[in-house]
Amino acid sequence: MRQLQTIAQREAGAFFHSAMAPVVITGFLILTGLFFTLFTFGYSEMSLNAIKSGRANPNLNLSEGVFQPLVADMTVFLLFLLPAITMRLFSEEYRSGRYDLIMSYPVADHIWVYGKFLSVLAAALVLILSSGVYFGVAAWLGHPEPGPLFAAAIGLILLTATIAAWGIFFSTLFQYQVISYFLTFAFVLLFYTLGGLEPHLPYALGRLSVELSLADHFVRFSRGVVDSRDIVFFCGFTILGLFAATGSLASRRMALGRRWLRWLPTVILAAFLVLLYIIALKHPLTLDWTRNQRYSLAPQTKQVLRALDKDVTVHAFYQRLDPYRKAVEVLLRACRDNTPRLRFEMVDPDRDLGLVQEYGITKARTVILEAADRRAELLLPDEKAFINTLYRLATGTRPVIYYLLGHGEHRLDSDDRGGYTGFTELLSAQGYEVRALVLAEKTMVPPDADMIVIAAPKLDYTRAEIALLDDFVLAGGALLAMLDPDTPDTLSSWTERYNVKLGNDLIVTASGARRQFGVDQRVVVIYDTYAEHPVTRGLEGLPTLFPYTQSLSSLRRSQPGLLGKAILVTDTDTWAKKTRTKWVAGQLQFEEGVDQPGPLAFGVALEVQRSQFQVVEKYSSNSADESDAQTGTGLDKPPDAPSLRTRRVQQASEQTGLPASIFTQAETSRLVFLGDSDFAVNENLNLYGNRDLLLNILGWLAREQVLIALRSRGSVGEPVVLTVAQKEFIGWMCILGWPALLGTGSLAMVIRHRRRR
Repeated sequence: MRQLQTIAQREAGAFFHSAMAPVVITGFLILTGLFFTLFTFGYSEMSLNAIKSGRANPNLNLSEGVFQPLVADMTVFLLFLLPAITMRLFSEEYRSGRYDLIMSYPVADHIWVYGKFLSVLAAALVLILSSGVYFGVAAWLGHPEPGPLFAAAIGLILLTATIAAWGIFFSTLFQYQVISYFLTFAFVLLFYTLGGLEPHLPYALGRLSVELSLADHFVRFSRGVVDSRDIVFFCGFTILGLFAATGSLASRRMALGRRWLRWLPTVILAAFLVLLYIIALKHPLTLDWTRNQRYSLAPQTKQVLRALDKDVTVHAFYQRLDPYRKAVEVLLRACRDNTPRLRFEMVDPDRDLGLVQEYGITKARTVILEAADRRAELLLPDEKAFINTLYRLATGTRPVIYYLLGHGEHRLDSDDRGGYTGFTELLSAQGYEVRALVLAEKTMVPPDADMIVIAAPKLDYTRAEIALLDDFVLAGGALLAMLDPDTPDTLSSWTERYNVKLGNDLIVTASGARRQFGVDQRVVVIYDTYAEHPVTRGLEGLPTLFPYTQSLSSLRRSQPGLLGKAILVTDTDTWAKKTRTKWVAGQLQFEEGVDQPGPLAFGVALEVQRSQFQVVEKYSSNSADESDAQTGTGLDKPPDAPSLRTRRVQQASEQTGLPASIFTQAETSRLVFLGDSDFAVNENLNLYGNRDLLLNILGWLAREQVLIALRSRGSVGEPVVLTVAQKEFIGWMCILGWPALLGTGSLAMVIRHRRRR
């Protein structure tokens, strides 16, 4: 160990005390600072344009907009500079004649190699750490994600170790430094760009070129993903280079005809490393260090893949040079790694004409999924579209959701802040079929209805409409009712049938969470008060925001055939404002004896045992339509028995040709009541965990437990707009100031060393 340390210190000192050190350090920092400045200025312009347009751009992320391209360029700089450091390590010993002297020392060949390797690694670490100032500047401007920065640093260290190992190897071959530099640079450049040949090679060779590519293995580190396959590749490639350098050094002392024996351990090691890498390919371990794990499969996706009980075959028709081909292949490969049930094949439509004709492909970028006797077709799918199509295909289900209209509800076709177009698009992307329904025009809920959604009605329901809702629920249907304060009386009375009383109040909050998110007192924020229930699975610690919310409570302690649980509860720093005139006027202070203090429930999940549930409450008929008396469906009359309802649904299905609901034979019905509908409007749907909560509710109502999980999200948007003073500071400091400071310090060290000598 002392010998290794001595050699490493000697070689590191030789580099830092030579004229090469200030040139390499200054040149590296100038190039890095120049590109950092360009990327930062460009990011500032994009942020300014996004703010001016009034549209938030989730792709404005410091890690992706600045550091990913910067780190990619840093690898290219290292490809040029590190061979200049390694070229002298043994070539200089050969040229000067010191080789015969040092080989007479009682030091093993591998100690020489490893000692010089550590010295190069130390020089590379100085370069990487000195560039950390630019990351500090970014932290001063915004809040870059730390995970991707650490992952990129690990990737840079592994890449430099690989370049150093093979640079030392080529330095052991020749006494001319120029030849060593050129061969090292050509070798690492070849393996760095090898993956670019993949579209031009047959499939097997194309996959091999990708697996041997330094750039393809480094790109995940630059994104913030640490993958066991990349670590095994870089470590194995480094160890192989060091073994090759040791064998090359040792063979110099052997007769020409026997030198091949020194290469035998290297060949055996190469075979072992290939086997180890194959094992890593079969059993990958991936850590996504981004803030929201956006580069790994969503938990929902993994659940669906693990729950597959049928074999699924996927054919992806992409041309070899299509830029989208690789992204789809990465997605399919990641899905295959999580389940043995999925097999995929990348098909070139220009070559595999037989498959094109068999599947009737008319467009490139088409993905065909097959399971049992079912088939589905997707065009340029992302993870969300692919996994939902896969689930629907494997299970053979596509729940139909009817959204009730005619009482002042949020509009499905409105893309305004308070519209529900985002709601519709989200449900469609998850594989649900959303249809509008005006209940007053129907004599029964359509037989193919699996779920009904009510969102903030402002007008009273008629008795006939209420009866149809009861009929639907007691037949096994699922219902989501999002009811804002000032809910019409008929619906307030209807919820009491299911032991849910609407507070007809406004929840006001003074909690620290509200101040943290900078929202009004009338916006309820919860993140750690979710009740334990399938609906709230995966939401712990994830905030959800509810503007203009009313409380919910139970009328009775229990009711036969009805099992309910509060799923959304406020903290103790809240209260329910009872007087409407005061909350409208903004007088939100707590009034002792008038307002109800928290914690308060405003979300309830119910299961109705159809065979046991009985009518125990009559509805208030104050606002009911007098014409309902002529319909024969008075509110005091219990709805049809479930068995009669089921027969009616089956008969209607046969007459209309529509498929019956998948829930008509369910033993229980499911309902969710929420005291707020605005959390799902266009303006709020994608805030924090709102989207995930909505999907979890729908997954539970649709009895699709496998789909209840935290969904993947896009990038963490973080716009940064630079002032003129900040631009001047960054330009002078990053391009000239910091490189000049370190370059001058390095030069002073060289001069001081020479004077002391």
